[in-house]
Amino acid sequence: MAGVSTRLTKRLRRFLSRIAFRLMAFNLLLVFLPVAGILYLGSYEQRLLGSQRRALQEEARLLAAAVASAQVPGRSAQEILLARHRLRGNTPDPIRLRVISPVGTIIADSHAFSGPPPPQRANRAKRNILYRAGAALLRPLHLSRTTEQPLAAGDYYESSKRLFGTEIRSALQGESGAVERISPDRRSVTVYVAEPIRVGDNVIGATLASQSTFPILQDLYTVRLGILRIFIISVIVAIIISLLVATTIVRPLRQLRLEAASILDRRGRLRGRFRGSLKHDEIGDLSRALERLTRRLDEHVRFIESFAADVSHEFKNPLASIRTATEMLAEVDEPEQRKRFLRMVELEIARMESLLSGVREITLIDAQLITEQRTRVDVRALLERIVDGFRLRERANVSIVLNTPPEPCEVNASEDRLIQVFVNVLENAISFSPPGGVVTITLSRDASTIVTTIADQGHGIPEPDMPRVFDRFFTHRPEGTRPRASHTGLGLAIVKAIVDGYGGAITPSNNAMGGATFEIHLRPSA
Repeated sequence: MAGVSTRLTKRLRRFLSRIAFRLMAFNLLLVFLPVAGILYLGSYEQRLLGSQRRALQEEARLLAAAVASAQVPGRSAQEILLARHRLRGNTPDPIRLRVISPVGTIIADSHAFSGPPPPQRANRAKRNILYRAGAALLRPLHLSRTTEQPLAAGDYYESSKRLFGTEIRSALQGESGAVERISPDRRSVTVYVAEPIRVGDNVIGATLASQSTFPILQDLYTVRLGILRIFIISVIVAIIISLLVATTIVRPLRQLRLEAASILDRRGRLRGRFRGSLKHDEIGDLSRALERLTRRLDEHVRFIESFAADVSHEFKNPLASIRTATEMLAEVDEPEQRKRFLRMVELEIARMESLLSGVREITLIDAQLITEQRTRVDVRALLERIVDGFRLRERANVSIVLNTPPEPCEVNASEDRLIQVFVNVLENAISFSPPGGVVTITLSRDASTIVTTIADQGHGIPEPDMPRVFDRFFTHRPEGTRPRASHTGLGLAIVKAIVDGYGGAITPSNNAMGGATFEIHLRPSA
């Protein structure tokens, strides 16, 4: 049982956590505005009843004052009510006024002139099916009071010869009295207000004013029906909006979840990509971002696999040479031969160490570029220092010409990384230059970029090899060029990785007069 309860709890929590449910709950909150209106109508109805009670009290007091001021109070009561009826223009009076003697008999009654109000049918709103359904739902909460137009025999005192209700007894004792009574059929409410008739210090009778709450409640019925209609429409609109929003939000998210579950196999290898989306909302942006992420991740995985294959291939040659040399060492006894094979082993080991160093360098560049501390570096001063060192080393073989602008050319970078870039490209240019050749370095800048151009007078780059210049372990050395002892085919690949990491670009090209040119574009510091 505990396990079943735990599973049900998890399912309920998962259901309540869904976006569609939250949107539905949020939209349904708006529905409570009409409900608040219905609740307010209950208190508003009580206020109207209070106002009605006060109006009846004023009518009863005015009638009591008029009767008390007459020369013959009892005989003048009927004349006063007749005069009031004529002043109203013989229109039906919703207020019934009566003058009561001290023994509870009726001295005068306004219905003797105007008669009871004409029977009124129930309000259309009350007969509405929607209203009845709403009233049935709200009745347990006591938010709706159902009343009808009182019948002719519905008055509390209609069949009484003497009127001794609580309100009349209070009036005959000199105090105001008021009470609300439900008709015998328990469907109507009538408000009764009684006031004493005083002549001096004596109470000679009472006035009774009564009126049904039906006229007020008729308007409330109509308002309630209108609010109920708004409530129903609000619920329907909230459901429709929730479904539409759930369709435009939940369904794409579910699709993204399914795609995320399908792009990896059991071993965690990528076997697909996010397809992206044409939507212009945030989910579309997320989908396209995930598509770019998986594409770059796939490219990175392919890069690692290709890089591992290239490294293993590059290690085969020195390992084969080392194996051959060690096998020959076991077969020869001559010192010179043994020295030659030992020297071969040492050279291949040095080559493998150089390969390992280059591989380690190119695999760590991305991470190091993110975490390294960058400073403002003057490329002009840096090139002058590098060129001075190369001139001392290569003055008998190659001439180096440096052209720089007079103003500083500063970039935000690591000085060691920039040295690595310029040294690798310059060494590559010198190694391809013929004896006595010239390597020209030109530095220029504008508002958006700093350009360093390094041109040699070698054989240039064959057009088929132009796209492969920056590939790992790629090398092409025509006859007549000077081999580099540490050449691994990783130098230009490292250069491109550094320049790309700084948001720059490096492009190769061939000179019209022969030789190759590399342009290094870097963004100037702000």
